[in-house]
Amino acid sequence: MDIKITIEDQVVLVNENDNLLAACLTAKQDVPYFCWHPALGSVGSCRQCAVKVYQGPEDTTGRIVMACMTKMTPAMRVSIADGQATKFREAIVETVLTNHPHDCPVCEVGGECHLQDMTVMTGHSARRYRYEKRTHLNQNLGPFIRHEMNRCIGCYRCVRFYQDYAGGNDFGVFGSSRNIYFGRDESGTLESPFAGNLVEVCPTGVFVDKPFSTKFRRKWDMRATPSVCPHCAVGCNITIQERGGQLRRVLNRYNETLNGYFLCDRGRFGVGFVESNSRLRTSRTGSGLALSHAAACKDLAEILKSDRVVGIGSPRASLESNYALRELVGAENFYAGISDFDSELVRSAIEIARDLGLARVKDAEQADAILVLGDDPTAVAPRLALALRQATQRVPSAILANRGIPTWDAGAAKLASHDVMNPLFVITECPSWLDSMATQVIRLSALEITAASIRISNSILDTTEESAISDALRKAKKPIIVVSGNAALLRAGANIVVALRQVNVHAKLSILLPEANSLGLGLIDNRPLSASLEVSKGRSVIVLENDIQLRSPILADEMIAEVAQLCVLDHIETSTTKHASLTVAVGSFADSDGTFINFEGRVQRFYKGIFGVEEAPQSWVLLRDAGVMASRDKATTWGTYAQLLTSMSAAIPELAACSDASPTVPPTTRPPTLPYRHSGRTAASAHIEVREQLPAQHNDSPLSTTMEGPPIHLQSALKPVVWSPGWNSVQAVNKFQDTIGGALSGVEERFLFQSPTGYNVFFADVQNVAEDHRNLGIEEVSELSPAIIAYHRSMSTS
Repeated sequence: MDIKITIEDQVVLVNENDNLLAACLTAKQDVPYFCWHPALGSVGSCRQCAVKVYQGPEDTTGRIVMACMTKMTPAMRVSIADGQATKFREAIVETVLTNHPHDCPVCEVGGECHLQDMTVMTGHSARRYRYEKRTHLNQNLGPFIRHEMNRCIGCYRCVRFYQDYAGGNDFGVFGSSRNIYFGRDESGTLESPFAGNLVEVCPTGVFVDKPFSTKFRRKWDMRATPSVCPHCAVGCNITIQERGGQLRRVLNRYNETLNGYFLCDRGRFGVGFVESNSRLRTSRTGSGLALSHAAACKDLAEILKSDRVVGIGSPRASLESNYALRELVGAENFYAGISDFDSELVRSAIEIARDLGLARVKDAEQADAILVLGDDPTAVAPRLALALRQATQRVPSAILANRGIPTWDAGAAKLASHDVMNPLFVITECPSWLDSMATQVIRLSALEITAASIRISNSILDTTEESAISDALRKAKKPIIVVSGNAALLRAGANIVVALRQVNVHAKLSILLPEANSLGLGLIDNRPLSASLEVSKGRSVIVLENDIQLRSPILADEMIAEVAQLCVLDHIETSTTKHASLTVAVGSFADSDGTFINFEGRVQRFYKGIFGVEEAPQSWVLLRDAGVMASRDKATTWGTYAQLLTSMSAAIPELAACSDASPTVPPTTRPPTLPYRHSGRTAASAHIEVREQLPAQHNDSPLSTTMEGPPIHLQSALKPVVWSPGWNSVQAVNKFQDTIGGALSGVEERFLFQSPTGYNVFFADVQNVAEDHRNLGIEEVSELSPAIIAYHRSMSTS
């Protein structure tokens, strides 16, 4: 419920369920803070967010309160600029800085440091402390994070995230009073799959992105572009930052209904493949002769002149690239290029999604009962696993309401829980990260899990069959079934949802898919690699961003031996590129525009964020140009990205939402991807030439490639650079919660499967099980990242 309060003599409408600090930030007021975080709640430990509150018009004295710990009441009056509150906040900052080093000019966080922002905001400008400072030794925390403990201000954010939110137990706080230490009991790689978030959670520079340090640039010298993580089917929203045509780092991009404030480590550090030694940057012939991009396009056009060309798509390629190849070779000659197992899995997932709809990550986080079937979600969809943990740890609202505890009061809520958790049942083949928080853990084989699922759905409808799992699901108001594995298990999991809906329980189903665009590729064509084997004999075959030898070595070897020509378009070196008669270098996701469909059916638009001098073309652009050279009529209609989307929407109506999710922005109002402080004075090539080249032009994007564009407060939700005056750190996102919301693309987010048709229809063939050839938890391109390689090495030796 919204109420009216007065902040600095302005009446504002705020959410009664927020604390006063969140309300002030939403009202675009500047209140400094350290310990508070929207996802972690309030503990009131730093005392930095002091404001003066007056109760009613007759109160002229007021009292100083901590805004993060204050409930709001109607007619409350708040003064942030009050003299006593201002002096209080400055005194707190001065105390915090007594032991903080004077290393801002050499600190990687300088210029985007929350502590710097808050110091300036409080008006503190001179240090009076002249005595010896407390110092600490740093630890080696592994290949992802560098430890700089002397910068710590004791806000406790790191340990609250790592232990309470992410469930890690190898990192904590040691000591007492003013002599505390945040780290491990001994040096060693952080074990949590979400440890990289410490880089953004920390308000100072205690935890530094170690891979970024090797190619460091200041925030204001880097281009920032909204994108989508390509490493699993969740598709977390990210911001990629580049300078001089080189990808420098990845940051979390806030999306309220998807990844929120956090990424998994694979998503944050796996993008190192873009700059790895495995990157394919030059096209070549089968004999190893290097080709220019133009020459490679010409050779590809010669192949496309034949009507006997087979196209092999990929679940790690964009919808647009897969569609372009399908149209050039003909729908009857295009194949998904996946295993029989994955083909059956995706086909069943699409069938179920059309009938039942698909759950979203936000649904998982809000669930009051959870059943996990098949695989460990942490290996397949890590960010979903983190959401499931939040569901188990969330204190039931009835307990909080009875005790008058607001949901944002983290300390009180934790004490009130008394280990009361929402039930979580884990039925998997192998140990799971979720086991430690589960109500019940059952280890079964794949066939046994399917059989167990059938028994659960039967016991939901037949109350005479006793089952702790079915009883908990029936009692829940919004349970979620998370299923992954073979197609038969997917159907069995779907039948549990159908059974629950028949007893008036609004259950939802989450299907975990193997790759970033598995669902999107399945909607274009779902025929497996084996189906193309006979057809491809004696023909030319074009393989798009797919290592077919990794998917099915025996089938791939047989195909390679029988084809007339093998042409591979890819951005990494693979086993398949080694056998190609023509290997064509194309852009990665960071060098391209495109669309993924994630496991929720969410349309995920990403944008070209890296602009190099001799960069490889985008896959769909290369195919278009080669198609035009080969006199393929359809290719001549794709002059722009928008025209390609229009063609795809017309050919595959189920993908029409992709056009709706692609924003159309006039050139004069395109948001800039370069910060306002970006300047040639810090030219990356200053040792060669002081002047930098003009920014590249990219007309297919709704983003400006320059510093020029509307002010940030006039931009849509499509904000490449999230910044506010006085807020240079990642905390600036808290100033735009009401405008960013969940939309990455700048338009209302689009979802497929929004009109399910089979709420009461059970799925058949639940016993049909294909052989499993997956390498669970291993994602092809992220495994090429130097940081990920170093992580595996460190964990194997620890």
